Amino acid sequence: MNLTNMKNFPIIKDNKEYWIARNVAVACFVFTSIDGEWHVLANKRGDGTPDYQRYWNCPCGYLDYNETIEQAVIREVFEETGIKLLSTKFFGFNDAPTDDHQNITFKYYSILKEPQFININNKTESRGGESNEVKDIKWIPIRKILNYEWAFRHDEIILNLFKTIGLS
Repeated sequence: MNLTNMKNFPIIKDNKEYWIARNVAVACFVFTSIDGEWHVLANKRGDGTPDYQRYWNCPCGYLDYNETIEQAVIREVFEETGIKLLSTKFFGFNDAPTDDHQNITFKYYSILKEPQFININNKTESRGGESNEVKDIKWIPIRKILNYEWAFRHDEIILNLFKTIGLS
């Protein structure tokens, strides 16, 4: 399929016309200090994801029907890590048609004063996520970001954001 010339197209479901177009996605970069060292919340993509299996990423996913972007951010963080955020801050979006899947991704961050415990054994699907979506969850020290393989260029985003918000 040649995506270069692909146009939006309609489908009919329940006698209603819907247009298939680019997707809205969200990503959240959650930081906390553990023993005086800054960390970022990340999860390793499991076999239930469509791509980048076994790569690391910060919690991310698609906007669902009937929710705001911030609600999607908070939901995705909870589904993928079990952490309940009380607030987030918007810091940008990406709408480049050259990126994977041409998603329009709204990017948020949150700084937790106290690190929350994360447990991969509390199954992702029990929190509303997809089966086998997450293989592992951890707080990764910022100084070790480049030791991991990242999906969606999240390593670059983490390092740039970390400097921009003045945590370094």
